[in-house]
Amino acid sequence: MDITPTFLMRMVRETLMAPRAGAAKMLGFGFAPIVGWMSLLLMAVASTVLTHLSFAMMPASSREVWSAAMGSPIRTAMLQWVVLLISVHAIHKVGRWRGGKGSLQGAVVLVAWLQFILLCLQIAQLLTQALLPPLSDILGIFGLVLFLWLLTNFTAELHGFASLGMTFLGIMVTLFAASVVLAFVFSLLIGAPATGG
Repeated sequence: MDITPTFLMRMVRETLMAPRAGAAKMLGFGFAPIVGWMSLLLMAVASTVLTHLSFAMMPASSREVWSAAMGSPIRTAMLQWVVLLISVHAIHKVGRWRGGKGSLQGAVVLVAWLQFILLCLQIAQLLTQALLPPLSDILGIFGLVLFLWLLTNFTAELHGFASLGMTFLGIMVTLFAASVVLAFVFSLLIGAPATGG
């Protein structure tokens, strides 16, 4: 299988039209574990680059607010990686705890794929931030809705859950618990001395 831009864009379109079918197709490709983990790392790096580009385009007043969190690309990449790792293990372990059948490798693949789709949206948001700022804000809201919708479908498909409603409820409870942990981790990382610039 050749993973070309055309193939990826076709998969993005199919996944947006039918999220569970798209997730099932990604799982069915049977990627080697190293491919999933490397893709996840690549998504963290790519997201960091786009985040810092977006930060550089912000007004000076907004940059002041986020300067502590955005002081170092290395720190931002670390935060992105931590978020993705927590997401993978939360989807896998909480889903298995609730009777799901999904594997850790499957969770890695789907989180990487979800992040890739959101990365495409992030690129669109970056372009609109430069050309049409109000539309960028709308895309931000759409991105949050899309994230929750895809995450619900991906998790349900991974674990074989029939009810999207119950899956969504479980995700919201998990996100609340994870936000407490992430707030603590972020405070430690943001407060640490920068290791790069």
